[in-house]
Amino acid sequence: MAIGKVHQREIVEVPFDMPDGSILPHPALVLSCDDIQDYEDGLFYAVLISSKNHYPELTIQIDNEWLNRPMSKRSYFITHLIKDFNNDDVINRYNNFIKKEYFDKVVARIKQNVIDGDF
Repeated sequence: MAIGKVHQREIVEVPFDMPDGSILPHPALVLSCDDIQDYEDGLFYAVLISSKNHYPELTIQIDNEWLNRPMSKRSYFITHLIKDFNNDDVINRYNNFIKKEYFDKVVARIKQNVIDGDF
């Protein structure tokens, strides 16, 4: 079933490659702008969301006020686990989005942790 475009700031469920080599369905936050999907045939980038907080210096706890719909359990953006996906990879859509001001904070933290290495 074709789902069409996903949108920046949307939370979707995708098959995420885990550090131990397994592949598990997980929610993820779409990071890339919508237009990249037009140029690269459905490509988008997303950051993993998990209920586990293994490396607190690399995670951001998600507060329910950040979203238009609360998560079902305590969750975290895992800022160092970013992957590319295709629209066909999307398992589920929740019609859940992070508010822009908090999205900007997540992106800044990803840059800080992944690009600057300043965690």
